[in-house]
Amino acid sequence: MTPRERVLAAINHRTPDKTPTDFGTTNCTSIVRSTYTKLKEIYGVEGPDKILFRPFNIMRVDEKILNELEIDTRAVPGNLDAYPLKWLDENTYVDNRGVTFHMPENGLYFSMTNHPLAKFETVEEIEDNYQFPDFSNPDAIAGLREKAKKLRDENRFAVVGDLLDGAIFETAWNLRGMENLLGDLLVNEDVAHYILRNVLDFQKVRMNEYLGEVGEYLDVVFVGDDLATAASTIMSVNTYREMIKPYHKEYFSFIKSRTNAKLLYHSCGAISSFLDDLIEIGVDMLDPIQTKAAGMQPETLKERFGGRVVFWGAVDSYDVMPKGTEDDVKREVEHLIRTLGPSGYVLCENHNVQADIPPENVITMYKHAKQVAL
Repeated sequence: MTPRERVLAAINHRTPDKTPTDFGTTNCTSIVRSTYTKLKEIYGVEGPDKILFRPFNIMRVDEKILNELEIDTRAVPGNLDAYPLKWLDENTYVDNRGVTFHMPENGLYFSMTNHPLAKFETVEEIEDNYQFPDFSNPDAIAGLREKAKKLRDENRFAVVGDLLDGAIFETAWNLRGMENLLGDLLVNEDVAHYILRNVLDFQKVRMNEYLGEVGEYLDVVFVGDDLATAASTIMSVNTYREMIKPYHKEYFSFIKSRTNAKLLYHSCGAISSFLDDLIEIGVDMLDPIQTKAAGMQPETLKERFGGRVVFWGAVDSYDVMPKGTEDDVKREVEHLIRTLGPSGYVLCENHNVQADIPPENVITMYKHAKQVAL
């Protein structure tokens, strides 16, 4: 099989010749700068790093590395650099939504330190004091059509699209603050609905422009929106169904009306109690499969949801990848392929490769995945 045929087989619940792998196609399946620098050194890749997603210092992966690791996917990401940032100092910036990000000296990531809607208590206060940004921006999609068409015409790799920063719930709490928004969901529903509605509306503008350029060429389209911690979901099932699910349903339907690509949905954590709802409203594939989270054991997931959703990720980034030996990594890969595969599974780490992970383990993970017989 070609790499694209391999991915298409897996995501359509057929058995591929080898387990397909993903690396670098989304802001949740790539690599942080510090580890990427080491990987570049191993493979002799020169030239400046290209940032994929600034807050987490996530990198675009060089084609030479993707070829060396036999990666089956290729990325067509949106361009967040098209939206202006206001730098307050070399480690602090405000994005065009008004959210402030800061990275400590010698830090690895930017964290949010100010939320522009945090102090308001009513819809009227928000309307009087905050203007949701206009996200219609031709520069954000410049050149994407040509890149996506070239990949599809070559017909070698599966093409994965990530708008970048295209969430609904996450973007709402970025604006409002997590504690405030969670309170709104329970006792200030008008404010929650107002924010969620406006976020959905501007994300649909962005997604419409993005898919208008690349939608016909994509095999997979990615949306990330964390709804869980390692212990449990962030909210009850009833709260999700009442307050968040309607916006997700509208968003996913909108996406699917503009592309035939399969929908890859990302949420970290113990997301299993939401999976029936997510599958119902259009989720085809789930990333990252945080196997150490409650209720996320591979065997349980395959038994309950195999055949209804594709599993994408799952290689343990907590113990095996940062601390394990080469043999530990190989055993993890074999276990996941046997458990989540052979059909309905695309292998990568269960989030971006982090700073504490030896690049040698990254290489072992990808190389060994192609050696395991199905």
